[in-house]
Amino acid sequence: MKTLPVATSLALLLLAATGGFAQTRLNLYTDCDCNKTLLKQELNYVNHTIDPVNAQVNLFIVTNYLSNGGRVYDLNFKGQQELAENSLSFKVSTTAVMTDLERDEYLNKRIELGLAGFLAGTSYADLVDLTAQAPPEPEAVDEEETEDDGGSSDGWNNWIFETSASFFASKESQRSKTQVRLGFEADRTTPDWRIRFSPNFFYRVEKINQSQGEPILSVRRDQWFDGKVVRSISNHWSVGILANANSSTYRNINLGIFVAPAVEYNIFDYNQVPFKEFTVAYRIGYVRNVYTDTTVFLVDQESLARQSLDIDLRLRQRWGQVFAGVSAANYLDDFKKNRLSLNARADVRIIKGLSFNIGGSYDIINDQISLPAREISEQDRLLGITQLATSYNADISVGFSYTFGSLYNNVINTRL
Repeated sequence: MKTLPVATSLALLLLAATGGFAQTRLNLYTDCDCNKTLLKQELNYVNHTIDPVNAQVNLFIVTNYLSNGGRVYDLNFKGQQELAENSLSFKVSTTAVMTDLERDEYLNKRIELGLAGFLAGTSYADLVDLTAQAPPEPEAVDEEETEDDGGSSDGWNNWIFETSASFFASKESQRSKTQVRLGFEADRTTPDWRIRFSPNFFYRVEKINQSQGEPILSVRRDQWFDGKVVRSISNHWSVGILANANSSTYRNINLGIFVAPAVEYNIFDYNQVPFKEFTVAYRIGYVRNVYTDTTVFLVDQESLARQSLDIDLRLRQRWGQVFAGVSAANYLDDFKKNRLSLNARADVRIIKGLSFNIGGSYDIINDQISLPAREISEQDRLLGITQLATSYNADISVGFSYTFGSLYNNVINTRL
């Protein structure tokens, strides 16, 4: 498929065209199993770098899980460059009855105190609150100025890249499976812009030997490219453009292209996103599909317009977290080709130590325009080679947890 390499090349050109920003803040590198989104929100007066070598302070946090459900965090601060003589280590204990937000806020407070370098490791830590004033954002500078500022810019201009690859193979006397996944993601996030693009590839071959007849061979191939450019307009409004190119044997699409401008309004201020957000997003775009087999609508290719409306509510408070979302979409040439999705999840602390969680989704599906007209064989149904027609999809999950006993057993024993 030629579209994916072309789209990737365009995205790389976009990367090369972005400008640079000078750095004037302390560089902090954090390696931890923690909520880094909230950490960046609260510690907004430092640069959160992904490179430990160029950071002035490296923070390594090791998490130890206790048998009673609590956790002990080992925090190790190590200075570099002009702070090479400084180091600090201490432990932070949390209890099992804390919600995720309580635990994150507690840990963030200790991290702030550790950066201050005074009372973080003492019994007086609970008496201290740290207040810091963020410096103004540095102004954009020319590339020549960036090169002459003594190397204050890291040269990556807020871009973060991630590559992934996996190979899986299994074999039995009657069955074998081989699976390959490849992925790449590039992301640039600033207060005004968010740019992301990601090409991916998936390939799976499964073979089943029968006692009679030829072996059953299942082959599935999916490749797709997702991209977005989003501009912050205010503390409540954002606009952007979304793009997707895909090819899928499962969905009977040889080549699919989707491009859509979008607008989003957040009823709450975007600065409160770690705690709560209530967004309404609308997008309308162009769809171009070239199908592998003729569809149930007797077309081999088509161009369509599609619109969607998404309403999402997320609350993350000391008592737990809740998500509820509604999504509606349809093709403009025929409003009967539509989809309505309802999603909800909640994890709520009822009383001390007792938490209840529930989640579920329900989709009303009337927009499977790529279903092949040919009859689906029993082999394809059982092996999941081809998408099947359905008018709905539903799932639900319910659970609870109750923790009691000693809350302050900080002994760590990892043997066996």
